[in-house]
Order: sequence, then C-alpha cells, then structure tokens
Amino acid sequence: MRYEGSQQEAVTAFDDLAREGQEPASHLIGYFDYLNASGRPEAACVRALVDEWLADYPKTHRPEMIRRLRSRDDVLHSSSLFELMLHALLLRQGFAVLEIEPELPNRRAPDFLVEAPDGTRFYLEATLASGMDNVAAGAQRRMREALQAIDEVQSPDFFLHLHTQGRPTQPIAVRRLRKALQRFVDGLNYEQAVANHEGDLATAPIWEHREHDAHFTIRPIPKNVRCAGGRAVRGRTFPGGIIHPENAIRSAVIGKASRYGEIDLPLVIAVNALDEFATIDDAIDALFGTKAVLVREDCELRPVREPDGAWRGPASPVYTRSSAVLFVERLSAWSVAQRSLRLIVNPWARNPINDIPLGVEVREVIDGQLQTRTGQTLREIFNLPAGWPE
Repeated sequence: MRYEGSQQEAVTAFDDLAREGQEPASHLIGYFDYLNASGRPEAACVRALVDEWLADYPKTHRPEMIRRLRSRDDVLHSSSLFELMLHALLLRQGFAVLEIEPELPNRRAPDFLVEAPDGTRFYLEATLASGMDNVAAGAQRRMREALQAIDEVQSPDFFLHLHTQGRPTQPIAVRRLRKALQRFVDGLNYEQAVANHEGDLATAPIWEHREHDAHFTIRPIPKNVRCAGGRAVRGRTFPGGIIHPENAIRSAVIGKASRYGEIDLPLVIAVNALDEFATIDDAIDALFGTKAVLVREDCELRPVREPDGAWRGPASPVYTRSSAVLFVERLSAWSVAQRSLRLIVNPWARNPINDIPLGVEVREVIDGQLQTRTGQTLREIFNLPAGWPE
C-alpha cells in the first residue's frame, strides 16, 4: 500500500484489504489493528475521519505520523491520534500550525508552534494522563491475556458474568485457566439454572480462580436464546475503592511544564485523561488543588483547596511556564463525537495566554472565582452527525 502519491491516490493510514469481521475487539488486539481490520460500518466512518485529518497534516511529517498511528503499542497510537486530532482542530478553527516539533533552546521540542487568528503565538504540547508505570502496564497486559482466555470459552447456554480483583504479578497460565473454566461450564445444567436463576446473580453457581494476586469470580447466567459462538463474557464488575484520577493528570501537567526550560511564548498543554472515571472536576483539582473543608474555631465549615495542585503549591504558584491546559477525557478515534475539550487558563502564568478562539469551553479565574464560558463539542466542531459513528 502507498500512503501518499498522485492526486488520484487518497492519503490513508489503513491497508487496502477485505473487511468482513463484525465482532467487537478482543482483549488482545491493538487499537489500530482492530480499526484497520474491522468490517463494521462504524469502523469505516472512523477510518474516513482519521484519513481526513491525515490529508491536512504536513506532507513532510505525514509518513512519521502514519508510522506512529499504525503502532501496535496502544500508548503510541493513542498519543499520535490525539496529536492528529489537535492539529485538525487548530486548522478547523482558523489557526496556523507554523512548525511541527519546533526545537527550543534546551534542544527539546513541543508538538506544535501555533499562531492564532489574532497573531498570538504559543506552543502546544499533547500528553496522555494514564497514571500507569511499566509495572502497572505489565499487569494490565497479563490481565488482558487472562480475560481473552475466559472470553474464548465455549458457552452456548450461558453468559458469563465476571468479577475481578487484584492484578496478576506474573503471567497467568491461560491454557490451564481456560480448560478449568470450560469444564465448569460444560458441567452446568441449563434447565436447572433457569429454574433457580429468577433473574438474580446471587442464585447462580460460582467458579473462582486465584493466581499471582489476581482473583477471578464467574457466575453463569442462562441465555434466553441458546446459541453457540460469540464471546462468553457479557458482564464485568470491578472491586470498589477510592480512586484519584487527578493524580495522573497532575503528574502529566508537571512533567510537560518542567520539560522545556525558559521559553518566550505561552505553553498550552493538551491532556487526554485515560482513567475510566476522570472528569473535568478532576482536572480542576489537579491544577488548583484538591478540595477540602476547613473547620473554624466557631465550627463553621469553609470549603478550601489544598496547596497540592500543578499550578498552586504550598507557598506560591508553581510551574508557571504552563499557560493553560486543554483537557479531554478518554478520547479515542471512536469517541470523538462524544467528547468536549475544555481550556483551563492558568491565572499565574509567566506567559499569559490571551483569549484564543478555539471555540471550546473555557474555565478561567475572574475576580477570584473560577468561571465557565460554554463552547462547542468536538462533534459540532468537526460537523459530525448525531450518533456518529453509528
């Protein structure tokens, strides 16, 4: 396949192949590989949008962008897709991308040097906030392998409801896991299960497996229509607990704000938070400090913020090279129409950013209060139909 050529040849990151598969992605296939091979109509819509963005990417940098988009490393694919979307957004809103990866005095390079319609120039750097180190990434990979083995069990009469706890510290013996679960499923009595089920998970028999600090609990649910084929797992629950998505966002901003040394232009850091539960409120906590309650001597309760933000330290503002954060949560090629960007402006920035007309929601401190100015969603900005890519 050729990625670029004559005017008759479309620019594309995807292979020219027959696509027939309609199944959802397995636990082991990479993001790009699934998008590249899927025969679902939705996948065709997503590929078309990515190629539309790619056609507007500078020709000299396009081969490298395609290489990164096609990576089987999901982190590299996701970060490249995020950069490509930001580039398309800037062009759509009338901005000029003057340079890709401009080299700064410390020899490091942010993603883009940008000029706004009013002539304001700034650097834009994109990053992912996953909160996942190499140890956690390895555990996640091992968990995906175990989940795929469970999903491959032949279960024509039952859906399998899965509950997981812990993370595998070593590789799971997936063949042994699959065989043991298959024996359990084969030994189930469908008629008896239907009689006892009554729509309550608690009445279902339980299969458990523990290995390398990971615990799998499976309850079979009888199908209304018995049929072979398809994936075995149709539901999954996770253990409860306190989550802190703001930690990964804070670390991502600090990492980029401290990377480029002395710079003469505003630096906007675009953050794609991948945590399943991350919200705009977590981004605000990550930047301005986590919420707390101060109890005064007269027992009056006063809401405050701890001095633990990426922009607000114990004694004074910190990481003031970061002029603003452009925040989105769980952006992927498939979810563009369901996402919105928010520009959060740093009131203590060394190089303040002006009111750049990106058309997105803006959060800005005015008279000591964080104010919100509404903006367009990504679906509206890219003129995608409602329900896209369905």
